[in-house]
Amino acid sequence: MHTPEPTAPIYDLLIAERGDVVAIAARTAEETRREADVMLDFGSLTGRRDREA
Repeated sequence: MHTPEPTAPIYDLLIAERGDVVAIAARTAEETRREADVMLDFGSLTGRRDREA
């Protein structure tokens, strides 16, 4: 027998009204981490020069 997954009506209503802020923040944090990894890669000086041009 399959048990339905529990729902959170208040959270669902907030997502409908405001968007999924938690998911957006998680994506933004991941994008920022990737950009910081690239920008702070001091081992690749050639790559840094290419980005500065």
